[in-house]
Amino acid sequence: MITTTSHEPKESRRSVERAGHIWLALVIQQTWRLVRHPASAMTFLLVLAAWLVPLITNGASAAYPDLTSSSRTVQYPMLIFAAGIFAAANLIGLQPHRHHTLEFEQALSLPQWQRAAALCLATIGPALLGLALAGAQVAVQTRQRGAAGSVQMGELLTVPAVIVLAGILGQTVADLSRRAATGFVTLSVLAIISYVGLSSSSSLRWLTFVAGEDPFETPPLPISLVDRSEWWHGAWLIGLAAMAATVTLWQAGLRTKPTAMVATVLLVGVASIGVMQLRGPSADATARLRAAATAPARMQVCETHEAVTYCAFPEFRSRIPAWAAMVEAQVRTVPAGVAVPPMNVRQHLPIKLGEHGVTQPLPLAQWAADDAVAGTPGALPVSTRWAAGGADSFDETEVLGFSVQVAARLVTGEPLAAGSVRVCGGRGALVLWLAASTTSDARRALETVLSHTSGGGLDFSILNADSGVFLGPEEAALGLAMLDGDRPQVRAKVVELWAQLANPRTTVEQAASLLGLSPRGPALAEDSITCE
Repeated sequence: MITTTSHEPKESRRSVERAGHIWLALVIQQTWRLVRHPASAMTFLLVLAAWLVPLITNGASAAYPDLTSSSRTVQYPMLIFAAGIFAAANLIGLQPHRHHTLEFEQALSLPQWQRAAALCLATIGPALLGLALAGAQVAVQTRQRGAAGSVQMGELLTVPAVIVLAGILGQTVADLSRRAATGFVTLSVLAIISYVGLSSSSSLRWLTFVAGEDPFETPPLPISLVDRSEWWHGAWLIGLAAMAATVTLWQAGLRTKPTAMVATVLLVGVASIGVMQLRGPSADATARLRAAATAPARMQVCETHEAVTYCAFPEFRSRIPAWAAMVEAQVRTVPAGVAVPPMNVRQHLPIKLGEHGVTQPLPLAQWAADDAVAGTPGALPVSTRWAAGGADSFDETEVLGFSVQVAARLVTGEPLAAGSVRVCGGRGALVLWLAASTTSDARRALETVLSHTSGGGLDFSILNADSGVFLGPEEAALGLAMLDGDRPQVRAKVVELWAQLANPRTTVEQAASLLGLSPRGPALAEDSITCE
């Protein structure tokens, strides 16, 4: 009897394995093709340069980052890279039609839908590249002086999700329209949508690629007070990418019932997730934020340095050395025979603007009650915003505002008052000199403020409120002249003449005569204002 052995199952398995290896090789080849495409490479290098150039040229002023906010803002420039990936994927998807090679590709061992799937998966490569760049930026910030807050992984993972979505959308548009112009028009529309997402405060911004926050409306916050839907948003982006990939596979020939079922499930899932991320702040988060604004003591940790107690939200504890250095430098400048008023420092959240952008007063009565219970009476407020002097940052106004508050307390001995309080005469100039001369950060912060100020007096408001110290043109002119003078000589004269300069009856003209200085700025009036 003759028997035969069939080799078809073994050959079939080999064919499947060979096809799998071919498809995997195609994914790798498409990934490399997508990464090195001019649109991808140029936009990636642009984002890289936008980060490295300021880091290298202004490295000394790169300090006091808020990692919680940075985890979000690092997404913004990555939209440029995502646009490059969209353009690259779109042009690669159009190439078989533009070069009339589609018939040849259809004759290859892999069906067209598998080739389309390979290009969809190829977007993971640039997505990981974008995540690495975003992670590197945040990692560098964690090593910078005074870094506060915590890295938010949900925010960081938005970067690869956006890049994957952009790449698959580029391919989907190429499958739906054979014209290159369609891709560029679509990219322009997506750019407008992205701008709306970055600039709008509406909850609908969560339906765009990146949900931004107004830096003036949303200051650096402790993580316990942050209520964002970043994880829902990331899931929504991935759902959109999966839907776009399903459309691409359908266009490429995978028109089966399972494909239609997957598309239906994805549509329902994406719609549900979209609704979830549109929910406003929870009642619990709103209550915590309200409590932090009026009575933050229970949420904070405190340290004592040189008889001064400093209290901060736990994530911002790294800022205490900067505050202490500023206070201690000013206290050391006060002459030995002068009584130093007791001081405490407590961190507070910046005050939100009222209607039509009108600044609001500080809730001083509520703060005073909270400080009394916590055993830190009369605490000077300091913001969650902070920056190195010379960074040309809006946050430098808080650095200088706090320094001026400390100086005003040492010179006048008076507590913080509601509204903008003018410190008049010679002691107004003394306050400005003391605030800006004792630390380099304060001096450079003053230079930044002056570069954005034109004429008149100087208003050192704090916490985005209408409260703070105001110096008239005469006081500011003399204070600046003191800062321009020889530092050791001026310091010696200030120590010698402290009693006269701090006297509320001493006019600016008298103080200038005592110091032998000619103030720069507006000429002194004969009837210089004196403090009553």
